[in-house]
Amino acid sequence: MNKREELQTLLRATVHAFQAFAQNFTLTKTSDELFEPFTRSLKQELGEYDILYDYILGKDSVNIDGVTKNYLPQVGDTIIMDISVGRNGVWCDICRTFFVGEVSEEQEAVYEMIKQSIRSGEAALKRGAKAEDIYRAVNAVYQENGRQLVHHAGHKIGEQALLQPQFLAGNTTPVEADRAYTIESGCYDGFGIRLENDYWVGETTTENLYEPIMNLNIKEYVLYENEA
Repeated sequence: MNKREELQTLLRATVHAFQAFAQNFTLTKTSDELFEPFTRSLKQELGEYDILYDYILGKDSVNIDGVTKNYLPQVGDTIIMDISVGRNGVWCDICRTFFVGEVSEEQEAVYEMIKQSIRSGEAALKRGAKAEDIYRAVNAVYQENGRQLVHHAGHKIGEQALLQPQFLAGNTTPVEADRAYTIESGCYDGFGIRLENDYWVGETTTENLYEPIMNLNIKEYVLYENEA
């Protein structure tokens, strides 16, 4: 199995793990308990693997990174799940945000802005583009909405979960062909929402590897009470 095939295997496994998380969601379980079906699903599908993650719930979601421990989710919370999974010298790095019970108009508006910024970054992500070009494309959507992206707009992935270049202003490192990259966008004003996809950059095309198997339709990320 080559590196691209292994990356796609990891991405499929995260889709199934997210599904396990959503299917086992209940307001009576702590954040720690709710995460267990996610890691159990990965174990069942991948066997041995490595994982790094931000898992940020409720008021903590205004933070860029961290893990929320021993928290009972509340209706109206957002849940940021930024997941990096590694196996056989290959890593993926993706993020989805869930909404507990409902989505407010403000949350939906911010989510749609972040989606638009992802689309803008996608258009800029191509072989030979400078890292700062992707950052500027993503951040332009924030600026149109009177905001500012407060962290990088993605990065290269491969044998590690986060490789240089990171997409930041002033980084002139070019995007390479036959490598995987992420586009990452998030806003943390009152509540946090972050989205991240993985892409394969070829000589003349860029392929979105993750969204075809786990789309960004906000309605699919509302968590309802399930009883095991």
